[in-house]
Amino acid sequence: MKRLAVVFAPLCASLVFSASALAEDQPFKTVVDGIVPKTPGLTINGSAGGCDLMLQNQTGQDVILFDLSKPPKPFRFAPQPAPTKSATPRPPIPVHLAGAWPCASLPAVTEDQRWNHAESTVGSWTLNGAVGALSFRLSARTVYDPTTDPPAEWTFYLRLGAGALAVGGLLIAAPYLFKRRREILGGKKAA
Repeated sequence: MKRLAVVFAPLCASLVFSASALAEDQPFKTVVDGIVPKTPGLTINGSAGGCDLMLQNQTGQDVILFDLSKPPKPFRFAPQPAPTKSATPRPPIPVHLAGAWPCASLPAVTEDQRWNHAESTVGSWTLNGAVGALSFRLSARTVYDPTTDPPAEWTFYLRLGAGALAVGGLLIAAPYLFKRRREILGGKKAA
């Protein structure tokens, strides 16, 4: 009975870990490359998530982002009130772009990306917006972030462990084989 439990333990562990990995969001982050033209008082930065932005609007006018639907649907963000002299500036508001956006459909994370344990761009996209009468274009990228991906961490540690095991095995086996080389090579000559 104990042997049967040892056989099923790895199977149960793999099912539990794969179910938890599927339940989590994909490990992406958004990187904003730039806004053309530069708009004073408007700051848009990337954040964790494949289609997420941090928007700080201190222009005094509404910021409108247009999606890819036909006709484009406007999403309005009101200006933040100006802080008083003694108050700290308000933090940027998180924006999750849900719907017809270029970053809405992201590819799944591949095993190569998890194994390499390095950031890689999975999609570049642009979106149009307006602040009052000024139109702008935001260019951004969605980047795979291995630091937020538990399976990538496991494969990284697995690779380190396999390398340490190979080097340790070589350090132990080399002196043993060097001592027994005459027996090993002598046996082949006699045969």
